[in-house]
Amino acid sequence: MHVLLVFVDGLGLGTSDETVNPLIRFHTTFFEMLFGRPLTQEIGRFVSSRACLVPVDARLETAGLPQSATGQTALFTGINAAKELGRHVAGFPGPQLTEFIRQYGIMKRLVDKKYMATSANMYTPNYLNLVAARKRRHAATTLVILEAGQPLRSLAELLNGDAVYQDLTNEMLAEAGFPVPLVTPALAGRRLVEIACRHHFTMFEYFQTDRCGHKQDWQKAAHIVGRLDQFFWAIWQAMPANMTVIIASDHGNFEDFSVRTHTYNPVPVIVFGCRCTEAAEQIRQLTDVTPTIIGLLERNENSG
Repeated sequence: MHVLLVFVDGLGLGTSDETVNPLIRFHTTFFEMLFGRPLTQEIGRFVSSRACLVPVDARLETAGLPQSATGQTALFTGINAAKELGRHVAGFPGPQLTEFIRQYGIMKRLVDKKYMATSANMYTPNYLNLVAARKRRHAATTLVILEAGQPLRSLAELLNGDAVYQDLTNEMLAEAGFPVPLVTPALAGRRLVEIACRHHFTMFEYFQTDRCGHKQDWQKAAHIVGRLDQFFWAIWQAMPANMTVIIASDHGNFEDFSVRTHTYNPVPVIVFGCRCTEAAEQIRQLTDVTPTIIGLLERNENSG
């Protein structure tokens, strides 16, 4: 069995108002195929043998706007990091959140159980040097990889089709001067599935949604919605029968251009593919995603 977790930063469940919600203004055929309507909070909890949608409260039982560091830590560890700290933490994890990831990160827990776990994201060749020079900081997703003792995927792997860049198309790499070919979002989706087929667990992070939401750039939002639509369609069409795909987020933002901040909207946990109903029935909170994935793999191994 293979589990693919696609993390889409800052994607909440908004309203059906096209004046504020890019997911309504710009047509998304993939979500409409799954649920019979656009991806909004009006769908509610949706469970079927084809696909499932679980709206999750990103506030984590903590006052204040949901934020990235605590939300991602909760998603990737199963620990309610915001509640433990008594507040939401924006941006990048500090020592306490890093310790949660060190002890409970999903990749470390799976690697310790002898499962093959990986991240498909490619990192630029100078990334670790920039971190060492304190010009970059590790996001929670990167710490999940490193604390599991796993390598960051390289430019060489990207060129071999064995990694996917965070913008899906490599355009940002090319603009930065890296000698890379441009790819379609559909090809990125197919490559991601190919990587996931070689591992028990694979995760991939896409964060242009959150960046765009803060800037309220409608032109870029149109590109993002279109690319994600193609990307998810390709994953759906390429995934084998024994793969479970989970799409999840940490907080709302992109779904509401009436504000530049994060939102209080619920976030979607979307599950499709193998045993999707079983997985969805286990999820009520953001902290349920990690134990659900581990449980799926363990039950599959025991039943085999």
